[in-house]
Amino acid sequence: MNHIINAVIVLFTLGIFIMDLLLPLGVAAGTPYGLVVMVTLWSGTYLATYLVTIAGVVLTIIGFFLSPATVSAMHAVLINRALAIVIIVATAIMVIQRKKADQKISFLGTQTLTDTLTKLRNRRAFNATLPVEIERAKRYGRSLSLAMIDLDHFKLVNDTFGHEEGDLTLKSFAYELSSNTRQSDYIFRLGGDEFAIIFTESDLTQATASCEKIRRIHELLAVQIGDSKTTLSIGLTTLRNDDDIHSLAKRADDALYHAKNHGRNRVSISEDDLPIVESRQIAKG
Repeated sequence: MNHIINAVIVLFTLGIFIMDLLLPLGVAAGTPYGLVVMVTLWSGTYLATYLVTIAGVVLTIIGFFLSPATVSAMHAVLINRALAIVIIVATAIMVIQRKKADQKISFLGTQTLTDTLTKLRNRRAFNATLPVEIERAKRYGRSLSLAMIDLDHFKLVNDTFGHEEGDLTLKSFAYELSSNTRQSDYIFRLGGDEFAIIFTESDLTQATASCEKIRRIHELLAVQIGDSKTTLSIGLTTLRNDDDIHSLAKRADDALYHAKNHGRNRVSISEDDLPIVESRQIAKG
């Protein structure tokens, strides 16, 4: 897209300059360069705006010397050229200010959806992303699975080593998740030591394998605190046709509580999904 915009900018600039060379002095032919500066709003970079502004000013001055004989008093010609330069520069200032404002809005939008500690997506992002992915999966008949993850005995890290060590543990785990999931999967920190993963185009078997991989890797890296370790409890479920964000998340949460209440350090599949697993096991047998 930027290549097309840059080509348009170059063609417009050359066209205006040629027009300026064909028109007699007294015609403010440099003014249209301001329109070219406006086009750089869509270029995405400041450099294009700076270059077009400089080119417009320089070509306006060159046009003064190369255009045909004047049809107006020389002072009127000079005023027209000066006003053209002022318009070009003023337009450039407005374009740059608009780009700065757009960048700030984009940054703030990203910040509201990002967890400040781990740099993962936050709960607000989760609530916005899950309905979209559910709808996409249903529309195209794709699989979708959801995992809720909790660090076992994480409170002991804060109580024993302090909150700074607890923060480092969370950031380290966020890196583990990012390193052991696909780019197409969505990872979230929902709050505290609770995380979630949306496995796009993954059925229960595929998502279970991914969760087991994450659990095993973390078990090797888990923090040891007395007789306890910061292992993982994971609750997993898969999308059904009648699901919405609430029913899908509730099944994953229920599976997580089952994992926490049955020894921790395990992946628990929602009880509602067990018939799916059992039917596949029978089919394989």
